[in-house]
Amino acid sequence: MLKFINTFANRNITQRIMGSINKENIKPAMLLSAFGDACGYKNGYWEFEKSPSRIYREYEALGGYKNLKINKKDWRLSDDTIMHMATAIAITRPTNTDNESICKELATAYIHSMEDMGGRAPGAQTISSISSMTPGFKSKVYKWNEIEFSDRAGGCGGSMRSMCIGFKYWSDEQLDTLIELSIESGRITHNNPVGFLGAFVSALFASYAIRSIPPKTWGLKLMTEAMPKVKDYLEKTSNQTNHNSHDYEKGWTYFWNSWKSYLKLRQIPSTPEELKVINDKGINYPVFPENYSDYNVREQFYHSISFSGWGGSSGHDSCIIAYDALLGAGDNWEEMIKRSILHGGDNDSTGAIGCCWWGALYGFNGVPECNYETIEYKSVIEGLAKEISK
Repeated sequence: MLKFINTFANRNITQRIMGSINKENIKPAMLLSAFGDACGYKNGYWEFEKSPSRIYREYEALGGYKNLKINKKDWRLSDDTIMHMATAIAITRPTNTDNESICKELATAYIHSMEDMGGRAPGAQTISSISSMTPGFKSKVYKWNEIEFSDRAGGCGGSMRSMCIGFKYWSDEQLDTLIELSIESGRITHNNPVGFLGAFVSALFASYAIRSIPPKTWGLKLMTEAMPKVKDYLEKTSNQTNHNSHDYEKGWTYFWNSWKSYLKLRQIPSTPEELKVINDKGINYPVFPENYSDYNVREQFYHSISFSGWGGSSGHDSCIIAYDALLGAGDNWEEMIKRSILHGGDNDSTGAIGCCWWGALYGFNGVPECNYETIEYKSVIEGLAKEISK
């Protein structure tokens, strides 16, 4: 048994060194993302329930995660997964020739996704932007890259649907492509840094997860390797009137500071110098409060980092809460459910993002089949996962 464990560990290390991915985990990631969405949404009851204690009571009354039989009737998918599927459809089109053609396909897919939004609670910003690109709705029809900047476009509509971009464009050599496509996938509807940078982080962390890169290192990689490239890309595309650097300054600063503050709170290094200090002190990070197993304590934290008091509803906190849950849960599926889904915020979005990353890391390890076997659109999601894996 020890020989097997060592062989498996060495294989994972070799995979990371060679830059390969766990393709077999793309399907679990996509399906468990759908689970996180459906469970958090619970036909609208849990997503819009502000009391975590009430959600926990109902969860326990259902018999816990081993008895959550996710199906279309009782656990309908929300807009999150419908639009994540749209992203996957767009990036796997055989007719794609370059990044611009993919962006056009993303816009088209998002427009078509609106045909299946009955009872799925799409966000107001998403509806507004997509109506602007749909003939017959407004006097001017906007192209995919013409949506105007808005102070109100910092929601999680981009971050909830971009994870699969990180599965398609996962390598270090593809980072520039991941940056462009994830940002534009978010900016199509959420032209505000808080919104479209959330789409970027969601995809970036998915690319880390599918390579089995340890989650505790993601914060440092984000801040030192990825964000400088993102800034370069935004400056390169700032010549367009609706992509103005001056408009973006406030949102960029807010997003950057939110992540810096979170990483500092958990004593996760965000610079090489901080990493050296933490290693010299022998700090085993991340560091959580002693009473963090109490959902009320987590609820207070989720609320504190939110833009408007609804934890997970913006581009920055949807990813921070999902990441916080992933770090705290480890490979424990039930703990991941409790931390990423069972809270009084925008829990279908934090669940969709976090459970996607979890599935990319751990597959179906410890996940009851009833959590995904009869989930809505299962065969379609599996087909898209197969296409992404090619």
